[in-house]
Amino acid sequence: MVWLVAPDDVRVSAVREALAPYAWQSLRPEALCRRALAAMDRVDVHRPLPGADERVAALSALLDGRPWRSLTVQALSRQLVSAAERWQQEQAWLDIQLGLLLDDGG
Repeated sequence: MVWLVAPDDVRVSAVREALAPYAWQSLRPEALCRRALAAMDRVDVHRPLPGADERVAALSALLDGRPWRSLTVQALSRQLVSAAERWQQEQAWLDIQLGLLLDDGG
């Protein structure tokens, strides 16, 4: 089951506005994801995110093998924000698990 953020989520709007004026279908997945993440983070989308941002790989993996270029910019924006949200939640859960392991001395 795919969980999607609400279509009116402000991050979806930010990503849509960052992608829509450009020929986003011609971007490489990594470049598209960097632009989308910059919009979600509310930073200048023209300045690249740090090369080591783990979220880029997570979002790029979402696009692998999918016909994302045939989506509307709204649908793609919603999927990218949802994937970023899932990644963030998974990281938080891993941090909790690691904390529990360390508390147990293990």
